Amino acid sequence: MGLPASLTYHDERYPYIILTPIGKKNKQIRSIGHKFERGILSRVNEAISEYVAEKKINVRMVQTFLNINGDALLPVSFSKDDTLHPHLLKPEFFLWKNYSAEHGLPLKAEYRYETDITRLSSEQLERHIRQVIDDYIFVAAISLKSRDEWLEQMTKGFHRHPIVELMHEKKHTISSIETMNQSALLSLLKYPEDVSLWRNRVDIVMRPFRTLPQLWVNDRYSSCPHNKELRFISNQSMIQCACEACDSRFYYFTEGNEVLLEEEFDVLKVRKRVDTVHKQFNEVADQNTDLLYQLRQLSFLKERFHPYLPALAEALQLAEQIERYKVDEPLLDAYPLLEMHKKLSQSNLPIDSFESNLIWLSHIQLADVTMVKQVEVWLENLPEDMDMALEKLLHELKERLNEVAYQDDDIIITVKGRALDYHSVQHVLDLVHYYGTDYPAHTLVQVLAGKSTNKLRRLHLHETRWFGMLADWPEKHIQRLFNQLEKKGWLMKQQKGYSISQFAEEVM
Repeated sequence: MGLPASLTYHDERYPYIILTPIGKKNKQIRSIGHKFERGILSRVNEAISEYVAEKKINVRMVQTFLNINGDALLPVSFSKDDTLHPHLLKPEFFLWKNYSAEHGLPLKAEYRYETDITRLSSEQLERHIRQVIDDYIFVAAISLKSRDEWLEQMTKGFHRHPIVELMHEKKHTISSIETMNQSALLSLLKYPEDVSLWRNRVDIVMRPFRTLPQLWVNDRYSSCPHNKELRFISNQSMIQCACEACDSRFYYFTEGNEVLLEEEFDVLKVRKRVDTVHKQFNEVADQNTDLLYQLRQLSFLKERFHPYLPALAEALQLAEQIERYKVDEPLLDAYPLLEMHKKLSQSNLPIDSFESNLIWLSHIQLADVTMVKQVEVWLENLPEDMDMALEKLLHELKERLNEVAYQDDDIIITVKGRALDYHSVQHVLDLVHYYGTDYPAHTLVQVLAGKSTNKLRRLHLHETRWFGMLADWPEKHIQRLFNQLEKKGWLMKQQKGYSISQFAEEVM
């Protein structure tokens, strides 16, 4: 930190000023002989002197921060043409930074005060100098710790803020309220006017927590991973911490080690309101005993399926494979057991007990809200002997799969009157499997067409078993073949060439 020694100049006429060149490759001050510059420097020096004497300022901390000595307290810069730079440098210019004497001090607008010291009256200059000195004293104190140390301290202060502490304390309740506010289960609750009133109240009650940056409140010690901008406000001993990515900022007071949020709320009122909406939701839920019972039945049914999950998963995979062959024949309607398993496996239905209906219902996620109405029918159709039922189901599905599976002579694709059977399609897919992402589509077309080009011979593709496989096909028809295989879900277009799909892998 501070000024490189070779870029600092002391002039005994201005003992409280350290002179420095500024601008790229500006490494020296040749002369300050101009009457105008001398007059400004004298006024600045006098203003510094008066403030130091009046406030009995200990200049040593600022000098250490700037890496200077003597009585000098503030840097004043000169441009390449030996004219006074009219703006003083902000102390942040030197904070946690090192500058090379070889390249000089960069002239950056964000690190200079907007005030033009050459245009101020004596009174205005005095006020400005005092503000600048206060800023340097504050930032010099900040420099005693690293940026990471301050960020860690500010993060701890953020988590000590009453609203943030309340969010940590009520984390599960707040999360449950937010989840239920968006849950499809609300549409199943009786008395929709009560539900609507509750949701409107939630928007008011949750506002203090929604203003907090989400990544900061994931746990009691974290902050977001983004770059944070720090701004230093000396007259309040305050650091503003802003994160553009989170669109948030807060203020940290270094003396009290406290945080002020952009928008403050009465924590006692917020706590009371959270408890109230929690209670209100439970009162609404208590009026829906039938729904609560049906959800419990779904939970127990899913738990009952647990020992049979491997067999059910195998059966569902077989059914989905059959459906791929016979797109127009959905099987789940014909096999209620599979429909139950699929929907239940895609749902979160905790069997545990929770402190309240709000917490419990917030953990429930249904693949389809119609499951609530289906559960009674499902239970009626549930086989008494699940092992036997599953054995029969697997046997039947395997037989159906054998019936619909492609045979070698089954015609899969027809292009302009030219038919391609399953056996031939497999060979085309083999070619794509080995070379599809290595070469563009037109190269694969030439291999199948048997075009013995220099490129194919150089790549030894004319020696492969696929060369000339579709020699009686026009090349444009082979390209259409690839397009149709893609449309039917056998191939996937890649940035370079094709790859075979998961469906094709399963079929092959």
